Amino acid sequence: MHGGPTKAAGDERGFRQMKAPLAEHLAVRVRDVWKVFRTYHAVPRTLKEAVLSFRRWKPAEVTALRGVSLDISFGEIVGIVGRNGSGKTTLLAIIAGIYQPTSGSVETFGRVVALLGVTGGFHPELTAEENLLFVGTVLGIPLAEMRRRLPFVFEFADLTGFEHAPMRTYSLGMTVRLGFALGMHVDADIFLVDEQLQSTDAAFQRKALRTLQRLREQGKAILLVTHELAWVTEIATRAVWLDRGEIRLLGNPEEVVAAYLQESQQPVADHQ
Repeated sequence: MHGGPTKAAGDERGFRQMKAPLAEHLAVRVRDVWKVFRTYHAVPRTLKEAVLSFRRWKPAEVTALRGVSLDISFGEIVGIVGRNGSGKTTLLAIIAGIYQPTSGSVETFGRVVALLGVTGGFHPELTAEENLLFVGTVLGIPLAEMRRRLPFVFEFADLTGFEHAPMRTYSLGMTVRLGFALGMHVDADIFLVDEQLQSTDAAFQRKALRTLQRLREQGKAILLVTHELAWVTEIATRAVWLDRGEIRLLGNPEEVVAAYLQESQQPVADHQ
């Protein structure tokens, strides 16, 4: 789990976090964002190899996002759909400030809480309560206030009675429930939710979706990445279909999901 980015306005490579009242309509502005990851398949093991192979070691490039532009307003839930590897989580990570765009710009108008990879944010040997206190303070909640919120977090996660169990004894679903519950008890304006929510049980999923709807009614902005297309048509006010790093379609959730499903039924070879 990640709190709002601390980059100063005008930080290099286009990331900016703006101070703006919630009365402002716009929550997130993404402009022509590209993200290229570079990896080396092999590296020289010795100085001799490095000298002999000078200029021959070239990185492999993977373009995760290709010129993405998107505006998100307060009071809406935007569902993001697409095949695995289409750039959905990368887009959320850039909005959260976890990644910097290779080019383009991102502006957020309020505090961001990113529920991305929540299972990786907890230490396995610490208890659930100790993890919440630590992560909560990292997110900017004073320790005394975090202690006050603990019972509400565990109650929301349906984990009352498991407060003192080490995180290594939690299942994946329990861990995701705890991380999501913590995110729902952080004072934020913009919520970024990835597909790990699908790892929880049906009852908790219904609770989570109702909570996201209430946040929207309170004027918050929510971006939801999911493969559960029924969630998009049920609670999203708009939907984005990402395809190989590009926005294929943006608009009415029912229309976007229908188009995505129609395309997904075609043979994979048709997309290559």
